[in-house]
This record gives sequence, structure tokens and C-alpha cells, in this order.
Amino acid sequence: MIADRSLLRAVAGPTLTVLLVLLAIFASYSVTRYLDEAAQGEQAMRLVGTLIGLRVLIALEVLLPLALFLGIMIGLGRLYADNEMIAWQAGGLSRRAMLRPIVGFAVLVAVLVGALSLFGRPWAYAALYSLEVQAETRLDLSAVTPRRFYSSDDAVIYAGGKSDDGQRLDDVFARFIDGGRPVIVRAAHLRRNLDADGAPTLEFEQGHLYQLDSAGRNDRMVGFGHMEWHLQPSNRVVGYKRKAASSESLLSATAPEDIAERQWRISRPFAALFLAVLAITLARSSPRSARALNIVAAAVSFAVYYGMASIARSWVEQGRMPVLPGIYWVDALVGVGALILLWRHRTSY
Repeated sequence: MIADRSLLRAVAGPTLTVLLVLLAIFASYSVTRYLDEAAQGEQAMRLVGTLIGLRVLIALEVLLPLALFLGIMIGLGRLYADNEMIAWQAGGLSRRAMLRPIVGFAVLVAVLVGALSLFGRPWAYAALYSLEVQAETRLDLSAVTPRRFYSSDDAVIYAGGKSDDGQRLDDVFARFIDGGRPVIVRAAHLRRNLDADGAPTLEFEQGHLYQLDSAGRNDRMVGFGHMEWHLQPSNRVVGYKRKAASSESLLSATAPEDIAERQWRISRPFAALFLAVLAITLARSSPRSARALNIVAAAVSFAVYYGMASIARSWVEQGRMPVLPGIYWVDALVGVGALILLWRHRTSY
């Protein structure tokens, strides 16, 4: 029907626009965060894009419901302001027919949110934790900033300068641990290569090696023109992380933190749907009313909801809230409230 397509466009367009704006804001924040860490040598620059992408994927379970909520508010609010809702009602379009495409779109978004929450969220967190450990345990010279200390599981490095291609450090100070004893290297240049087995090797040129003894009796100093330092493979692994645990494994979990994580994932699609219904009721306005007030009310309502959901989640994690109602009471409260408002205003749709 023409009305279905018009209502769907009226809601889907603003939802997509709001989502893109939210994604841009979140991605910009993430870029600032990771680039700042990369400048300090804590993240390899080539991993920044992947880390940001994973963070955005995780954030979608919150950004999508928010975009849908505001998209419905904006889209329906515009239709009310232009008297289109009244015109369709006068033309014989029933309330159910007007709500059908909007609710259908909300259900579609809720299903997507559920997939992201149940499957995308743990996958993204698992990949994120793995990359962060990889970034911390690798020694990447391209991430070293001159005149700043670079720290990893392998070494601590300070360089006075750096080549244009980023593959050579100049005026280098490096500290390693060898057999429980600290080793300090002072060299003119440093490069990183791979040996025949693919293991990383640091090549120092024109410098001195100092092997220190904690008692101060067996300190050694060796001068060299060229020296290779073979790094040991890291045995650091990502331990159990409940955010990265599969949704299936959380079904049988009994720890309060795992229960809270499970309930959070299950409740996200229902939250998106209930908030969409709430947005339908809040978007109703007369042509002369200020639409800005409705948007402010919507923003406040969304903030209050997620604040309450976060508090409920913390209570479950701390064991202060029983498994039932757990987190679900917040979503149930919003859902019942939205349905009551929808019923009370049923003659206006």
C-alpha cells in the first residue's frame, strides 16, 4: 500500500540518518582514544582500524535501539506537524493499518539487535581481547614515538629519533629481562626483522650491552658493532572473559556476573521493541505543539531507561537482585508503560 510505504520511509529515513550520525560520533571518539594510545606506543597503528571496527560493532546493540527510538520520534513527529496523520485517518486508514509498517520495522530492527547481542557481541569482544593482548605482547617499532617510552611484554624501548619509513630507531635505549636478570642495550640504531623460523629479531648497531646483577658484583658490559636479540614467543593468553563467552555457555552459568551478562544479551531485542512502542506514543503531537519538547522528552526517557537498566545489571552482578526478576523488570516496566500509553491514545493513531 502507498500508506505503508510512506510511513515506512518516514520512519526508516530518520532512523538511518540518526544511526549514521551516532556511528560517526562513536567512531570519532574511538579514533581519538586509540590514536592517542598509539602515539604513546601502546597500540600498533595498523591495528587501530580493526579495534575501532570491533568497538563500533559492540556499540551497535545500543546505538541501533537509540536510532530507532529517535527515528520514530522524528518521522512521526513530522507527519503530525504536516497533518498527514489526520489526513490518512480522514481518508479511512485504520489505526492498526497506520501502526503496522512502523511496528514491522521495529520488529526487524529488534531481531537485528538480538543477533548482534547474542552472537555479534561475544564474537567482537573475543576478537577485541585477542587483538589487545597481541598489541601488548608484540614489539612493533612502527608504534614507537621518538622521545617517549614504549612498553610491551618483551621490552622497554626509548628512541631519540626514527627513520621516515618507521622501520629504524636511532639513539636507542632498550631494557630486557634475560634469565631473570635485567639487560640494558644502548645503541645508535635498531631494526626489527624475522629470523628463519619467523620469530622476531632485534638488530642493534654500534652500541653497548649491560647485563646487571642485583647484588652488583657480576655486572657485565660488552661493546658491539652489530648485535641480534632474539625475542621469545609470548605465552600470554586471553583468560575467561564473560563478555566474550558464547551465549550458549552462559545459559548454564551460575555466577552472578555471568547471569547479568546473559540477561543483558537476552533483554536487548525486547528493549529495542518496547522503546519503539514508547516512541510511537511520545511522537504524538498537535501541529501547533513544539516538536523540540517531544525530542527532549524522548532523550530524557531513553537516558533514564538505560540508566535504570545499568543499575539493575550492577545489582544482579553484585548479588543484590534475585535472578528473577533480574534485569528483566526494567524492560517489563517500559513495555507495560508503553502499551498503556498506546492504549490510552488509541484514538489518535
